[in-house]
Amino acid sequence: MEKKKRTIENRMETSRMPVIMHKKTITAVETSSFEDANFGNVMWQTLLSSPTTSTDSMCVGIATCPSNGSLELHEHTQAEMYYVLDGAGEVEINGERHRVAEGSMLWIPGDVVHGVFCGPDETLRWLYVFPEGRFSDIIYRFQPKPNK
Repeated sequence: MEKKKRTIENRMETSRMPVIMHKKTITAVETSSFEDANFGNVMWQTLLSSPTTSTDSMCVGIATCPSNGSLELHEHTQAEMYYVLDGAGEVEINGERHRVAEGSMLWIPGDVVHGVFCGPDETLRWLYVFPEGRFSDIIYRFQPKPNK
């Protein structure tokens, strides 16, 4: 019993450890993308996500949408926050397009369809935050593309 109790206490202590990442560390974080090009060509770096980091209540990362790129329309159970770090583009939320640029902040409720789109002369880089300890627990549900 004593050993089990210590393990639980250790996990609680670990989850309360601060995480500080400097530019050099952030730059070195592996970049991910969707295997299926139908989901878009956005790339992202997950910075905070359990068990890689000692965080248990949110995950955070930086996403980049390239010129003529997209993060296709999707939804997930969790709400999400974006803070645009640089560039410009459009974010569609519930069928309405919004122009965003450096300094814009968005809060997207859970289970709301949204996506990110950049034109030929645009790129967009944003910080994203989910109220979830593990990025792998965010289940993206992509919308079917209309037939052309």
